Amino acid sequence: MFSTLYWANFSDFIHMGGYGLYVWGSLIACVLVLGMECLLIRQQRKQVIRHLRRMALAEEIGDEGYER
Repeated sequence: MFSTLYWANFSDFIHMGGYGLYVWGSLIACVLVLGMECLLIRQQRKQVIRHLRRMALAEEIGDEGYER
């Protein structure tokens, strides 16, 4: 079922039997997308925390004009 994968040298490993561009391109695209996702989640988390702090501060000082 599974064939043995082995490469004679590093160049063969990079070339991946002629599919290197597809394999490495897919891997790089995946890493970039996952990295962007982590950065966006981190940014949104900071915005939510900042917004909640402002809401808590507005409640403390009794600011009724604060937008929720």
